[in-house]
Amino acid sequence: MMAALGILVRLVLGTGVLSTTNVECEPLRPGWACSPNTEYVTLIAGPSTPSECLEACEGGDHPGCCWHTVPPGGNHSCQWVLGGTAHEFGGPGIRSASQCTGGVVPTPKIEQVHLAYGSVNTSSGSTSEMVVQWAVPHPANGGANASMQPVVMLRPESGTSWGTFPSQWSYEGPGLYTQHRTTLRGLAAGTRYVYKVGFVEDIDSFVNSSFVTRPVDEADWSPRLVMFGDLGWTDDQVLPYLRDEIAAGAVDAMVLFGDFVYWDNGENENSFMRDISAMSNNGSIPIMVSPGNGDYSGGSFSRYRAHWAMPGWEDPTGYALHLCHSFDIGRAHIVGINTELIEWGVKDPKARDAMLAWLAADLTAANTPDARAARPWIVVHFHRPAYSTGNTDAVPYDVFEPLMFKYAVDVVFSGHVHNQERTLPVFNSTVRAGPDPTDPYWNAGAPVYFVSGNPGNAEETSVFNRGLDPWTAWRSYAYGYAHMVVHNATTLGIDFLSTNLGGATTDEVLLTKSRPCNFGDHCAMAKSANAPSSPEGDAGRVVSPSRPASTRAAAAVQAKWRGRAALPAGGAVPQEQVDALVALYNATNGSAWNRSTNWLRGDPCSETAPWFGISCAIVTERTLPNLWNSSGLEPRGVTAVQLPANNLVGPIPTGLGPALSSTIQLIDLSANRLSGVLPQSLLLGLPVLHTLFVEPATDDPADKLTGTLPTEMGSAEGLPNLRFLALTRNALTGTVPASLGELSCHVISASGGGHDDPSVHGMVGCLIWLSGNNLTGTVPRALCNRTFNEVYIAGNQLVCPMPCFHVGYTSSSCTEHCTPC
Repeated sequence: MMAALGILVRLVLGTGVLSTTNVECEPLRPGWACSPNTEYVTLIAGPSTPSECLEACEGGDHPGCCWHTVPPGGNHSCQWVLGGTAHEFGGPGIRSASQCTGGVVPTPKIEQVHLAYGSVNTSSGSTSEMVVQWAVPHPANGGANASMQPVVMLRPESGTSWGTFPSQWSYEGPGLYTQHRTTLRGLAAGTRYVYKVGFVEDIDSFVNSSFVTRPVDEADWSPRLVMFGDLGWTDDQVLPYLRDEIAAGAVDAMVLFGDFVYWDNGENENSFMRDISAMSNNGSIPIMVSPGNGDYSGGSFSRYRAHWAMPGWEDPTGYALHLCHSFDIGRAHIVGINTELIEWGVKDPKARDAMLAWLAADLTAANTPDARAARPWIVVHFHRPAYSTGNTDAVPYDVFEPLMFKYAVDVVFSGHVHNQERTLPVFNSTVRAGPDPTDPYWNAGAPVYFVSGNPGNAEETSVFNRGLDPWTAWRSYAYGYAHMVVHNATTLGIDFLSTNLGGATTDEVLLTKSRPCNFGDHCAMAKSANAPSSPEGDAGRVVSPSRPASTRAAAAVQAKWRGRAALPAGGAVPQEQVDALVALYNATNGSAWNRSTNWLRGDPCSETAPWFGISCAIVTERTLPNLWNSSGLEPRGVTAVQLPANNLVGPIPTGLGPALSSTIQLIDLSANRLSGVLPQSLLLGLPVLHTLFVEPATDDPADKLTGTLPTEMGSAEGLPNLRFLALTRNALTGTVPASLGELSCHVISASGGGHDDPSVHGMVGCLIWLSGNNLTGTVPRALCNRTFNEVYIAGNQLVCPMPCFHVGYTSSSCTEHCTPC
């Protein structure tokens, strides 16, 4: 019945996707019926009876309209019906069984629920605040009547009495939605609260969620935060991973630094905020933000401010003016500032000056002896990076970098550049490592800078336009995000997750110190405080043995991800592929790699001990959802080799490509010191290769690859599914293959609708980066492919170097660039 109706499976909330073929749908109550316009998702898998399914749907965290299904083979499943075009899983939809009669799906009345810490942001007084925000469709959009009263109802999980908090603020936003906001005050520390958002007059409207306030004694708390920017215009790369972590309780808070949705379109805003609500489990953790250039629209930040409320948002001289804020969490003081006020300072010098004065006052207060002893870690986030080998704006470097050093800031996070990067401790472009030559992050002599700006923005990845600088410790093109764990007063950990590797960690570092600070003009004042105690007397290098709940939950989630990345049914990587990986290890001095965990031991895709940088998970399911499904194939070997900035030195074995040809989707060997000829076998005969990044770590000729690009490279015999190619700054010769113009480079934007059909609301784009080689000849007219995003060919010896240097999003801009040819 479902197959005949063509119902779309959107998301798995349980343990497996239900096939839409040959499935019988059994209504659980009389009068219920399937609807051809209804979408559904798997809520649970494995119920043995319809009554169990009904109980799970109506009694669990996801009440809704339930269907008990029995596919061939007798594997029972329970389905939860969603309404409209909802892709914010767990968000608006049916809230009671009675609403499902006849398959009628009402328009949701509440959506876009999210949280932020309020102005009282410490547990010192055993109280704290949370700000709840949500959106209501206008009556003209099928939503609630304007006379209905929106409220938040709240109680401790252990209590029975509900408190009611009416909406304190509203904003008539674009796209026929009204934003509402209220502050929950007087919350007890260390308490789980349940809350629901809806209308007093309509009990079925309520959306349910919960959150936990910070503990009474934060000194013994090790909070785990997610850190990234540039999620706007998403193509959904990180959302499933964030949902997994947050739903499991593996994240205590999220910090986002700018470029959320490029506030130019009401539906873009609403779609993005639905994603925010979904990934935060309907507002179960606070989300703290700082703005980026994409959040500046129509000459102001008014649309950005309408969707976010940070501490001090009621103060017209504070956050409401300059959009900066700070909050304390565990042993850290976290500050968010606005780089765009410097970029656009001439337009609002009052806000710019107010921000700089506020920042000086905030960081001065954070460096008083008592404050720095209580929270030795100071973390700052702002959008544009001060340090990046991809793109550094002068303003953050010139204006903010001196302040970060002056006020002894330990860590700075930025986005804007769509990639990932970590520096050594650095000031004024000079490395200032700690006193231990084996550990530059022990008592570091300057801040450490991180770029976490590649969660899956549909503008695609940003090219690294030069080699590794002396201060560069690691960098990657991987999609993903960063975690930050404030372990204790002496240890702070940061790691990067890669969605290309199925959620595996690609980089991690521990910052450790034995005193509150080690550099900067204000450090002398902070040092007068008692130095934080060091666990086990080892000067702060030992992480607290206690594992917070979020860290334990994270370990369980990562184990689940490793299971997904392993081959099904306990299969092993084919021996031919294992031999090819071993040959790569031996040819590139694997014993001296920066990281080689588990290499040469066991199976490369082991569920318990996979080789670092190797995965057997499908890595193109978001941008190329039908690459595997259309052929009926499943991964039967290695799908990803991701070893950027890992000190690979030597030639690439010619047998790597042929051995991996049937399964490989991503190869990233960038920022290494590879030499010799780029094997033609990496450029031909790889039918499902999606991404190929091979760029040198330095501009030393000895680290550059030679060779040519085969004429068939973009054809069916070459790399027909290629989407991202980075071979910049090598020593390649010959011509640019015209066959690259045969590539069809559609990608999908969830904010544009999330359709599998790229012709419907989908972004288009392909990245072809060949600049800085020794290519000759004429630029092929075929490179004016309207589905290309970027074609970089500068720095070669081409007859027509300027056309197609940067192909924009539309065919018209491509034509403008290519006409002189």
